[in-house]
Amino acid sequence: MGSSRPKCQILHDAGERSSMRHVVICQEQALLGQGCPTPYDPEVVLYLVDDRGLQRKLSKAGYAAISGDLSDHRIYQRAHVKPDDQILIQVQSPELTENIIQHLQQIDDQPSVAVITANGCHATLPPTVKHVSADALLRQATETALRRARTHHWVQELRQALAQAKNLLILVQHDPDPDAIASALALRTLLGRNKTTAPIGSFGQVTRPENVTMIRLLEVEIETITAADLALYDDIALVDVQPPYFDDLLPPVGAVIDHHPRVAPYAAKYCDVRTNFGSTSTIFVQYLQAVNAKVTQRLATALYYGLKTDTLFLGRETTDADIEAFTYLYPLANHSLIRRMERPQLPLRDLDALGYALRARAINDSTFFTHVGLVEREDVLPQFAEFCLQVEGIERSVVSGIFCGNLVVSLRSHAHVKGSGALVQHAFKQYGSAGGHRSMAKAVIPLATLEEHFGRLNDADLAQFVQNQIMQCLGTSTVA
Repeated sequence: MGSSRPKCQILHDAGERSSMRHVVICQEQALLGQGCPTPYDPEVVLYLVDDRGLQRKLSKAGYAAISGDLSDHRIYQRAHVKPDDQILIQVQSPELTENIIQHLQQIDDQPSVAVITANGCHATLPPTVKHVSADALLRQATETALRRARTHHWVQELRQALAQAKNLLILVQHDPDPDAIASALALRTLLGRNKTTAPIGSFGQVTRPENVTMIRLLEVEIETITAADLALYDDIALVDVQPPYFDDLLPPVGAVIDHHPRVAPYAAKYCDVRTNFGSTSTIFVQYLQAVNAKVTQRLATALYYGLKTDTLFLGRETTDADIEAFTYLYPLANHSLIRRMERPQLPLRDLDALGYALRARAINDSTFFTHVGLVEREDVLPQFAEFCLQVEGIERSVVSGIFCGNLVVSLRSHAHVKGSGALVQHAFKQYGSAGGHRSMAKAVIPLATLEEHFGRLNDADLAQFVQNQIMQCLGTSTVA
């Protein structure tokens, strides 16, 4: 029964893994009452039972089984129980459970042991032996199954809403991010379509270096469209964005799937907006799982990267659903490609803009402000806001700039600072669109609207306007 392997030595070679067995020590009454939780390969499981009838049943089912007195140490000698075995005890009596554990503890370098009961465990277990509740396992499995059944119905409704569209446009925001791109690919997979019958379109172009690298490596085609092009499509599905983002440009759309807050009412045949989720990719992972869709490495890589970037590697606005989706996608994704996406070349103009932003900073209490003036790409503003949030003592960063005739304000805050979306709404909703999540928010204000209220404003005036609006809403004095 002894082992020659030194204690505390952990081995991970293939030979050790292949020699590991699952040893199930059980009584038939416990199996009937709790269910059989051991769907292992018959080649790696051994049953130790106290009834010859149960032994015959297991043998007939293709499992190795030994019968005998479970309170007698000789059955464990006959089974050649080793330290590398994984032991599951499933018996009715607490006293018998404790007796079995005592026998197992006589083995050098004791094996891993778990005890399964219908609910609570009445046996006294040493710290190294863990308890599993069959009720908890069943409840968790049931909740997962019910959620997937409900989600399957939603996928059916989504498919029905878009079924009549021979030529479907999957529309994303003007400068789509990884979450939008991944969600568009996932929708195409769910619908069983291709780039011909369901192209991905945007009124803008992908400009952020990481995202350009993503669509190049994953070979994603995003068509740049105009308002006139909308007439070419039978229906429109929006992912990671909602109709108010496009003002009055769109007709009624077939579907909206997003995780951003609603900012205005709109009509859609199918709508799934979950503001508690950290990414739209998370919604699509649940869709794909519910219908047992095949998730290719390309799609898994896109969804993983979309989820990762929108939640800052699960560090922002994250729920259990996001963590479950991340866990599901991680082994399926191509992490070599993801590393290449995350380290693209930095355009020199972005470095210059960042330098200007840092020189133009203003700090009030723990809020960092900077206005960068005219920008070529809107996405540099949230990039800078994320960067400025790293400054020592800063809890909130506000970066503003001018893009396409609008004053765009991007706000980021640390997780413990709540209410970013509400703050931006209160500060700017009377001038344009504004909103967001707890730790990230955005406002888009037409310069023409500001000129109607204040006359013509230069960059210094706009910087002062943003600071004043935020600080007033925070309840402190304006910045001089």
